[in-house]
Amino acid sequence: MSTSPAPEGEDPADLLDRTNLAAYLSARKQLAAENSQLGLPTRPVLPGVLRTDETVSEAMELLSSLRVQAAPLVAMHADNQHYDAQAFISCGDLVLGFLERVNSSGLGTATRDVNVLDRMAALTAVGQAYSKTKLVDIRSRWDGTGVWSTATEDMSLADALRRCMHIGEEHRNEPGSPMLRQCPHRFAVIDASGMVVDIVAQSDLAMYLRRNADLLDQTVMNATLQSMNLGSQGSRRVVSVNASTPTVDCFYEMERANVQAVAIIDENTDALIGNLSETDIMTLKSDAYGALALPVGEYLLHAHGITNPKIPDIVNRTLYNPDSTVFSAALANEGSRLVVTCELGATIAEVLDAMHVKAVHRVWVVDDAGRPVGVVALSDILAAIAVKKPAGVRGTSEGTMGKSTMHAAIPTPTSQSSA
Repeated sequence: MSTSPAPEGEDPADLLDRTNLAAYLSARKQLAAENSQLGLPTRPVLPGVLRTDETVSEAMELLSSLRVQAAPLVAMHADNQHYDAQAFISCGDLVLGFLERVNSSGLGTATRDVNVLDRMAALTAVGQAYSKTKLVDIRSRWDGTGVWSTATEDMSLADALRRCMHIGEEHRNEPGSPMLRQCPHRFAVIDASGMVVDIVAQSDLAMYLRRNADLLDQTVMNATLQSMNLGSQGSRRVVSVNASTPTVDCFYEMERANVQAVAIIDENTDALIGNLSETDIMTLKSDAYGALALPVGEYLLHAHGITNPKIPDIVNRTLYNPDSTVFSAALANEGSRLVVTCELGATIAEVLDAMHVKAVHRVWVVDDAGRPVGVVALSDILAAIAVKKPAGVRGTSEGTMGKSTMHAAIPTPTSQSSA
């Protein structure tokens, strides 16, 4: 990535401040081209957009095919070439829209005590109608998706973080603050004609810092979550459900708690065995919404293509006991394939590595018994290390250089799909 000369051990906020957005985007496209030649996953050359006259089904297909969480929603002009960009449409918007349709059909809490097959049939009927809904009728949710943040290429990355993602000094968003969840998770880069030419997400900025970790102050990158006041219940509350909870009720719990994911725990040990996020609805076809009536443990096995789950012998069980459901046992047996965890002693660098390798936006923090005690999201890390703060505010590096506490070895990738 091309930047101006940097002092040794640079503050992450200073690196973002001296990196021009245009130079960053140019280098990112070059890296994407190199990845494409190597046969590695890469982002599309041009960002996908969704028209207001397209349907929910078409939106889910686009987001799933591009492997993104949101896309710009645009109203086309009469020439069918130019448009007015209005907002981002996200997985969260589509989840909320479906739950509203379920409620308006009288199938919300009223169906929770009925036979699971009857509930599957009812959800299938609602889903088939919902999949044909025009996007113009889908409202944005609470997470900042509806804030149409745009940037011009003369900005620095620090400017974009403050002005477009609302993470910065003037916004006073502390790591773990509920206000961070309402910040835009991405912004659009527009040209002189108002066309969207690129999109930058929180993950892009976080991975840019990771990629340039050798330029950064190592006392920051090697600071532990605990020293930065990240990953504890006091910084970001964990919302958990057990593996036998119907999946649709898990999505209801997300909306009530204003979170984008819930921890799936074993019914008897409270150990973390899985993760359900808004993106997990993207696997559904228009006639398959009935699957949301299944226990979330079973739903996740299907969503991740685990068709023949293995149940270990009782003597090998650690995170669950003989009274656990078969879905708890199967999820726990899959381990790090379905959920990414760490301990409070993990460093910022280790957490960013895990997010990159596993392509996730959050890492669950667990105690010695595997129970979730906190969660760290990308916005928390950016607010903690990428925002200029007075001297002495950051966590110290004392005790942060010890043995890694990530629960899985993080391999060093040969290349990356985003800069």
